[in-house]
Amino acid sequence: MSLNAVQGIISRAVTDTEFREALRTNPDAVLGERDVTPDEVTAIKAMDWSAVSSVGTDVELRVSRFGLVRAAGCK
Repeated sequence: MSLNAVQGIISRAVTDTEFREALRTNPDAVLGERDVTPDEVTAIKAMDWSAVSSVGTDVELRVSRFGLVRAAGCK
């Protein structure tokens, strides 16, 4: 698997709460559906899920604020 594909999994984990939770609680099932190496599986399983969740929350908040600003016609 390429670095881009692993980054895609991590990016989705940051932005998709349900995917992140499935990856955290049952990584073998989620990663078994993807073409990842054993080393990549080990690395993903070792991720700091509280940090990933924190980043996801921050992204959601920023997107929400951006949407409110755009809706108000501000730049």
